[in-house]
Amino acid sequence: MNTKMVILVLTLASAWSCAHAQDPPAAEEKSINTRYSLAVIDDATFYSGLTQSAPHVLNQVLVEPTFDLRYQSRLTFSTSLIGLNTTYADTASILRVKETYAGVSAGDVDFTAGRKMVRWGTGYAFTAAGVLDPARDPTNPTDRLNVNQGRDMVKADYVHGPHALTLAWSSAALAPAHSTLRDTTAFRYNVLVRGFDTSLIAGNDRGGDSFGALTFTRVLGQAWEVHGEATWREQAAALIGAKCTLNSGVTFIGEFYNPPNTSYFRGMSVSPLAGRQHYAFFNVGKTRLRQLPGWKEWDVSGSLVANLDDRSFVGVVDVSRWFGNHFSSYVHLEVPTGSKTSDFGATPYSTATSAGVRFHL
Repeated sequence: MNTKMVILVLTLASAWSCAHAQDPPAAEEKSINTRYSLAVIDDATFYSGLTQSAPHVLNQVLVEPTFDLRYQSRLTFSTSLIGLNTTYADTASILRVKETYAGVSAGDVDFTAGRKMVRWGTGYAFTAAGVLDPARDPTNPTDRLNVNQGRDMVKADYVHGPHALTLAWSSAALAPAHSTLRDTTAFRYNVLVRGFDTSLIAGNDRGGDSFGALTFTRVLGQAWEVHGEATWREQAAALIGAKCTLNSGVTFIGEFYNPPNTSYFRGMSVSPLAGRQHYAFFNVGKTRLRQLPGWKEWDVSGSLVANLDDRSFVGVVDVSRWFGNHFSSYVHLEVPTGSKTSDFGATPYSTATSAGVRFHL
């Protein structure tokens, strides 16, 4: 960790400690509730089989302090920052605002303004309907380093009985320079119909076409959950998936995703002439391998992400272990396979192995 990152860590930790020390005792002001957390991750990724002259090791150190305040269940404020130090060809340190927003509740209506993470899509590895969601990475759908950022928005939510309506306007004014985000106006209506958690979504990107979507989630018995999305955005896109959890704790997830080859849906490694794409995702995992000392601290999962058109795929393995309540370590392995002109085969390495240590307070 270089000097700049040490200073950043100490600054964030000092600010967190000072804020904590200034909190009034809960017994004196019960109407105010606060919560704090601090996460630090040191992650190293080792590349093998690089097809170009580039460093073989990428090191990232992340510091994420969060602060939440709630006053009488009417006013809320939340912020989450990310201090990131990256060492690869060069060393760089940046500060990102992951979330910072304020909210006001007035009866059945909640108003929110600021940068916030929302999730309208139902997909685990893919989404067609998540118009305000962070971008999905099918090889890392859980965002293991917590680097996803929210959208800058003004949002109003109305809930009455089984009906929930959301109107949001998101600005792209503060988006990164290379981002393709636009100002977006979106509406979502959510209702439970015969056991189906269903949503209708409509909206428009400034300077682009309007869009519409339908999503659903349905729980079947004690083990199964199915979900799906259908979206029209210049052309149709669809997703269908299922999740099964066995009594032993083993979980299976499968998804099929069918996006059109348009500028909005097309991946960076897909040719504009490739036509409509078809993807599949399969994951099996288990937390707390066995309820025995030395085993229950382990989490293991394996995934396969495939492009069914060019027959390229990526195999992913994740293994993590907890040490007490505050420390954990993990290994994340990606192995892409396919021709050099295929979607996943065009990846410039043969394997990428990440190992890291995480501290959470």
